[in-house]
Amino acid sequence: MQLFYGHIEGTEFHLDAGEIQHCVKVLRKSVGDHIHFITGDGALYEGEISFVSKSKVYGLFTEVEHEFGKVPYNLTVAIAPTKSMDRIEAFVEKAVEMGISRIIPIICEHSERRTIKTDRLSKIALSATKQSLKGALVHIDEAISFQDFLAQKQEQLMIAHCEYDETKKGIHEVLNPSRPLCIMIGPEGDFSPTEVLAATSAGAKPIHLGSSRLRTETAGLVAVATVYHLLG
Repeated sequence: MQLFYGHIEGTEFHLDAGEIQHCVKVLRKSVGDHIHFITGDGALYEGEISFVSKSKVYGLFTEVEHEFGKVPYNLTVAIAPTKSMDRIEAFVEKAVEMGISRIIPIICEHSERRTIKTDRLSKIALSATKQSLKGALVHIDEAISFQDFLAQKQEQLMIAHCEYDETKKGIHEVLNPSRPLCIMIGPEGDFSPTEVLAATSAGAKPIHLGSSRLRTETAGLVAVATVYHLLG
């Protein structure tokens, strides 16, 4: 299935500007053709094209499937941006493919990158959403400080860190499947002891992701894949 991204205005759908060239020039869609599209609200739509130009494609539509491609859990990953943007971009792409609701870039004491272009990450997330046949767009927050993140109330919070802690358990041992979950992943230099203490004092449960020490983006993907395997 070829998916496009667009929006709805009244009784018509309009393809996003970034989709028009692929629709018209590459796939040679024209008036009367039917296409499938998403708007990010979670549903799958079918549209019949009634107008085509270099800058606009629109037509009438019907909803085909509510909660298209929805995974049976609500997962947020709060992750420190990596020094190399390629690595955090790879995390976003693969995490969206497996199923994730929200990504929060957090700036920690040991963070090597303190700014991040969320517009670029949102485009990658959109592409991965269409590729993996999902209807809901993943929300990517603007980067916030570790302290500001902890001030947000997370219903079920876990922190994956590298410090020795005999209380650390696997995700499967502490996961409550019926509640939204947020997993914290630190920077290349890990969370600082102060941050670990602050997180656990705020109610975060310490977890491990296996016996290997993982890079930031790998740890994020292992966390997402574990939840996907347990609940998907």
